Amino acid sequence: MSSFVIEIDWEQLQQGLPEERATFGAVGLRVGDTWLTEAHDSFARRVRQKVHLSGYQLAYWLAWNFWRLRWEPARRSMDWKLAHRLSTIGGGYVWPNLTISSDGEFVRLSATPATSNPADSLRYVAHAHRTVSAGAFESAIDDFLSLVLLQLNAEGVKDTDLQLLWREVSEERQNEDVSWHRRLEAALGYDPDEAEPVQVQALIDDARGLGKLAVVELAASTPVGEVSLGSQAIGDVAQKEGFDACWENLPSLSGLSHMLDKSAWERGEEAARALRTQEKLGDGPLSDNTLAALAATHPRILQGGQGGAPRSRTSFALVGEARSVRYVLGSPIPVNRRFDLARLLGDRLLETRQESLWPVTRSYTYRQKMQRAFSAELLCPWASIEARVDGERSEDSREEIAAEFQVSALVVRNQLVNKGLLDRSALELF
Repeated sequence: MSSFVIEIDWEQLQQGLPEERATFGAVGLRVGDTWLTEAHDSFARRVRQKVHLSGYQLAYWLAWNFWRLRWEPARRSMDWKLAHRLSTIGGGYVWPNLTISSDGEFVRLSATPATSNPADSLRYVAHAHRTVSAGAFESAIDDFLSLVLLQLNAEGVKDTDLQLLWREVSEERQNEDVSWHRRLEAALGYDPDEAEPVQVQALIDDARGLGKLAVVELAASTPVGEVSLGSQAIGDVAQKEGFDACWENLPSLSGLSHMLDKSAWERGEEAARALRTQEKLGDGPLSDNTLAALAATHPRILQGGQGGAPRSRTSFALVGEARSVRYVLGSPIPVNRRFDLARLLGDRLLETRQESLWPVTRSYTYRQKMQRAFSAELLCPWASIEARVDGERSEDSREEIAAEFQVSALVVRNQLVNKGLLDRSALELF
């Protein structure tokens, strides 16, 4: 996977605050050989890879939003955009249309061209989507902040807000407890110290029984301003609405360690194909009985909850005393219940760290994306879709496939989009 680099060539600025003059330069962001800051300069009549910007303002924005950039998955909100899009930095500069989105394991950098305006002397033209590891992303920020701070010192500019802020962030990163607190705040969609302390503390307390990774998934799926499902409520719902599962009877997959550095959809799809091959399932539809048997539970779970409409919008598996397991499926709709049960199966097969709660949510974390990819490929294999569409990608065709494989039409549409047979605008995603 290519590295991520933020470069700056220092230039002279004749006016402005000392920190602005000291750190003005030609800024370029690239992944490998792909420049995300490529722009057409109509005044110079050429395409630039680097654009004259404020190194100080970019560094401050990265430092202020560090925890959210690192740990907050994509959300449909203006507040999310402010923390993840460089175009919101402002300060009198024209910043690139670059969005930074993390799923916890990888960071996606998406550059899109600026709207054409004949009056603009500079127009960003980069159109690229690149993914780097979270570690590579952190390293790029560290290296760029170091460059800017060294330049400030070299120019004799001391005690700026940036220097104080980055020192604080650096200290927080070295403190395990503080880092955990900041990660939860970011997963909830808040800047440092903006979340309700009671809400964060509740998650910290729940993590002792449910598991840290599970609590992060709950936080990431909680709408900003709402309270995530607590351990007591989860236990009550599992008892009243859950179905027993016997994880000792689950199939096991070996030889998947080579996939640990792959994207979520690659890991999910490969594991689903491996399971179908191992269990000799072919490429056809899975019956409720077969799916339930794979998940080591009773087929009745796919028909609805025990107490009518489910109280939980979240599907999950909860490991209780003596390693007993209860499945809860949050949707009353059969095709959605099938999809969530397959996600739980994939989660169990692919998640190596053992905790009490195994959540299925709507968030865009690595774990949830991996679950969805596994479930889609297990229930509706791409080989079957490819053979049936044969150039016909109409809505009617997708619905016929969905009905045959007992999945929602959205699952089929996602598969076509992910394989490049439908434009991504066909999906109503953020």
